[in-house]
Amino acid sequence: MAYFVDTKANSPANSLREALDQAERQIVSIDATNVEAYLLLLDQIKARFAAFTAEEADVRPEWSRWDSLTSRLSSQPDPLVTAAAKVGGLAALRQKHPPAEDFWWHLDKEVMQRRMNTLRRTITTLVTVVVIAVGGWWAINTFFPPNPEAVRMMEANSDLEALIGEQRWAEALTVVETAQQDLPNEPELILWEVVLAEQLGDKARAQAALDRVNATFPDQKVGLLVQLGNQRLQVGDFLGAQDVGKEALTLDPNSAEATFLLGSIAESTNDVAFAIDMFDRTFALAEADNPQLAVIARVRMGNLMQRGPSLQATESITPSLTLSETATITATP
Repeated sequence: MAYFVDTKANSPANSLREALDQAERQIVSIDATNVEAYLLLLDQIKARFAAFTAEEADVRPEWSRWDSLTSRLSSQPDPLVTAAAKVGGLAALRQKHPPAEDFWWHLDKEVMQRRMNTLRRTITTLVTVVVIAVGGWWAINTFFPPNPEAVRMMEANSDLEALIGEQRWAEALTVVETAQQDLPNEPELILWEVVLAEQLGDKARAQAALDRVNATFPDQKVGLLVQLGNQRLQVGDFLGAQDVGKEALTLDPNSAEATFLLGSIAESTNDVAFAIDMFDRTFALAEADNPQLAVIARVRMGNLMQRGPSLQATESITPSLTLSETATITATP
């Protein structure tokens, strides 16, 4: 009698998915009884990913789940650190399970750093209050009055950051519309109108806003494209960001800002080799005229190189751009 054997049941990919399932379930209930096992589970998942990368297996959905999981650990480290404290602390667990190099073994340091930052901000706030009480605020506003347009943009960007993080596109567009009543010709706001209209599927409005900003600032084509690319990148529109980044680089092959944009897109989509190349080119282009951007590019490149050969591109939105391309990509939504 022939028997059917489901090879998927014991496949490495299925084993990885089961480990991710377990990690996703337990992340909301980490306590003293399971924190050590949970840390080891994270190590196992990372090792399995490294093996898949070497075999060129397609585990892009699992990479996305892993990114979400590690992002949650980074943004909310307190539950794990609190649980570890009840069994001697992460320092003791690191000694018990060397080398314990990954960030989840060192979240106690992150929590401590955040607490120190909070303390410093509190002290700074108290000092500021004292200065205000003795007239410092009056002096600042009298002799160094803030630019009201800059203040309005800061307020709008602060509101937008929170709404975009939660993908509340319609509410974010309302913030833009309100700010435009005070700053009707602010290019950053018009470009936000483009990007948010795209996210809402309103292509006609997005195109109209794009035409308006191009007509208002006809001599700033490259800068507008780079700004649009950065804003599309911020909302997760990697393809749209790459399109305008490539167009900007076609118009100005020596644009450090456009090169840096393409590097940031590649980094966000795990095209590590191309991101390193773009950041290296950014450094060379910006070193003389924009040293701040050059330093940022060098730091980003160094961080990627430290990640090692096991983290190769796991997802590519399009084939990597070659700088010899001459075709123009039209910046339409």
